[in-house]
Amino acid sequence: MTGFSRWTAKSTALLALGLTTVVAAPVVAPIVMTAPASAAELSDVRDHWARPFIEKLADENIITGFPDGTYKPNQAVTRAQFAAIVRKAFNKDRIRSSRGFADVSSNYWAASAIDAAYETGFLSGYPNNQFRPDEQIPRVQVLVSLSSGLTLKADQATASTLGVYADARQIPTYATEGVAAATEDNIVVNYPNVSYLNPNDVATRAEVAAFVYQALVKSGRLQPLATQIDVNRYIVKSNTSGTNANTGGQPPSTGTQTTQNPELRIAQGTKVNVKYEASDKVVVAPGESINMTVTTASDIKNSQGKVLVPANSRLEGQLIPRYSGSTFLGTQFVAQRLLVGTQTYNNLNVTSPLVTAKAPEEAKRQSLEDTAITAAARTIADTVLGRSVKPADILTTILTGRTPGTTPTTNTQNQLVIIDPETDLPLTFGSDFYLSAIAGS
Repeated sequence: MTGFSRWTAKSTALLALGLTTVVAAPVVAPIVMTAPASAAELSDVRDHWARPFIEKLADENIITGFPDGTYKPNQAVTRAQFAAIVRKAFNKDRIRSSRGFADVSSNYWAASAIDAAYETGFLSGYPNNQFRPDEQIPRVQVLVSLSSGLTLKADQATASTLGVYADARQIPTYATEGVAAATEDNIVVNYPNVSYLNPNDVATRAEVAAFVYQALVKSGRLQPLATQIDVNRYIVKSNTSGTNANTGGQPPSTGTQTTQNPELRIAQGTKVNVKYEASDKVVVAPGESINMTVTTASDIKNSQGKVLVPANSRLEGQLIPRYSGSTFLGTQFVAQRLLVGTQTYNNLNVTSPLVTAKAPEEAKRQSLEDTAITAAARTIADTVLGRSVKPADILTTILTGRTPGTTPTTNTQNQLVIIDPETDLPLTFGSDFYLSAIAGS
């Protein structure tokens, strides 16, 4: 790449994030609609991890739901939608004037919100006077936008602050200062693993609600969530807070990583076969999130062949829906805790492949005997199979804390995600992981 090409690429990135004085930056389609005004009336957030954030913002009339009574927390946010939220959330003085954008007509639903977001410094545009209102906004750009609009600055060295993230290298260079500032001011919320920012993932409606809520706490408009609320453990606490950054601001639990002894390393790429003794299969509807615990089917060893994690150790985590925009891609198991004897290890980067939904014809060919099935999936199964499915009595024991996600889209409304844990959930360590002791020592 020539020097000019590098300059052009960097300039384009900076323009897109509002880090220059030229045109406006990224935001996505609307999160504002006429519908239920409080989270208590939103049918798909009652058990969602982000409910505390969504509920508070709904009460403040900063966000609202859809006419069908849902919030669709896992749906992607567009640039125009983010601009609309910013305008309702923050009462900031203008720092510049907007002359409009070539791709935003005067009668576009978010035209005034886009102008306001630009004029207050939250967003800027792209070259050729483009705003790209329907483009989906990544998490990193939301954080940089909030840092820019609130004029936040990092107090510590950027590299030191960003050291709380296991995937810090994935943060684009132009965004490091903004993300560091947002991190130090407790704006970042990483679910389901507080140590992974996933900066380039498209931001969901739930994630944007969490970021904006925390930004409003920083601004003094809202109070911090009560300390006993579980979601606090997903709010990133930087090294400047005086708490342990690698445990999400919580005191280190038994077994928290304290060393990087090579003998205690589970290498990146290590595969883990698991078993699920409660049932042969687990069935969920597209869009659902389910708490789930599996056990290791064999020993996990270090490079010298020593057993670090013996067979039958527990991995606690969730089956989480994955989307591309509003399109459901499949369900993935994300491990959150590893229990080895009396020791508990948090902040894992251990995931399964995607398990895709099965069309009605394919679902009919599968036996659903000895199956753990959620209420939403059972409704679909009864329709698809033309008979009642007898689920294993497991929802109140193993599969606790069901979290409905977005309502299945048209192309998945009659599909089921049928998971055979022993064949569909081979887990992989996405990065090196260090334990505090050899098993049994």
